[in-house]
Amino acid sequence: MPPRVLVLSGQRTVQQLKEQTDYDVVFAEENMTIEQVMLADYPLEVDFGDWDEVIALVAGAHADQPIDAVVTGVERLVPLAGRLRAELKLEHGITEQAARACIDKAETHRLLAAAGVPVPRNRVVAGVLEGGEAAQELGLPVVVKPRDASSAAGLKYCDTRSEVEGAVGDILAAGRDSALIEEYVTGPEFGVFAARIGGRTQVVWVVEGEVGPPPTFVKVGGYFPSRLDEVRRAELDELADRVLAAVGLDDWVAALQFTLTSDGWRAGEINPRVPGGQAVEMIRSTTGYEPSLIATEAALGRQAEPRAAKFGFGLYRSIVFDASGRIDYNAQAVGSLTGLESVSPPFVEFDVAPGDAVLPVEHPRGGAFGRIVLAGESAEQLERDYAKVMEQLAVRLVDDTAAAAAVDRAHTSCC
Repeated sequence: MPPRVLVLSGQRTVQQLKEQTDYDVVFAEENMTIEQVMLADYPLEVDFGDWDEVIALVAGAHADQPIDAVVTGVERLVPLAGRLRAELKLEHGITEQAARACIDKAETHRLLAAAGVPVPRNRVVAGVLEGGEAAQELGLPVVVKPRDASSAAGLKYCDTRSEVEGAVGDILAAGRDSALIEEYVTGPEFGVFAARIGGRTQVVWVVEGEVGPPPTFVKVGGYFPSRLDEVRRAELDELADRVLAAVGLDDWVAALQFTLTSDGWRAGEINPRVPGGQAVEMIRSTTGYEPSLIATEAALGRQAEPRAAKFGFGLYRSIVFDASGRIDYNAQAVGSLTGLESVSPPFVEFDVAPGDAVLPVEHPRGGAFGRIVLAGESAEQLERDYAKVMEQLAVRLVDDTAAAAAVDRAHTSCC
């Protein structure tokens, strides 16, 4: 009999399971659409704000026909997946304790440091003045962030004590009881997607990222595979295993971040989910693994089997600017690019229309205004294709000194 899998939110995971497996799928979601109801074998409309209700509804479905695994790609629901594992007495899957250890960045650092994993020096502070004192002890500049945020959400780079105190004040004013202050470390950044099953870590994918300047730290580009030599790559694989073991993550997946400083590796965030954005398609194209299936198989206590990879190399570039102005580009070319060497259609997406205002990459309301993702047979091929894409898109800025006032959007740090 095929496994029965509970998916907590995330229609894409359900679609992948229905298309690529014979698994029976229970889909728990808020405000379900008719399409979502029809997609699942057992639709379950829930309120994720009431965990007791969710657990009761899931327990009813489990009593009707046993559930074998709980999965989710939504980070805030990972602790709920851990609690459901305990409630349903499942053999595999993440524990609530491990989920919370990953989501609470201060606890992550505490556990990693205790296990001898190098991390940026940091302090947890509960007050504005305490934050200023901690920053001076660590040495300015520092990075201030909420303890429960990921992917640079709420992160602020601070050069002065007053900036630190302001950043801590903003975090506390948002309803949190503390903030995390970290040593500012520099160096190439590497993203790792890994599965840990039965106490053994499988590194599936490593991407080398290019990060823009402070204070926004926009991910301006990335390379797959990374350009690490064999020694450094072996170090990274071993470090990923130590990191996941330190937080107790097992029978689950994680997206991890590392920085290679002049003094060696520093471990950063552990996001207990599959990567977001265009990373999912890049992983599929260049490794043959479907991230949703890796996550599901891990929650069942077993490894996923890859299909043949379509391409060996990937490249992404964020659309960023060094100055403010109004963007102009050939919108008709976005879906009709020609003359490229790779047979993989490029992914091109703009967040702004021609004539919209944009800001520099380091501006607090600047960041990435779009993204270009390519897959192909070699790094050199992709660089040539990228040059052709940019030539056909003809992206340029039209001077406009009023551009800053015209941009009204949240800062975007990633592609």
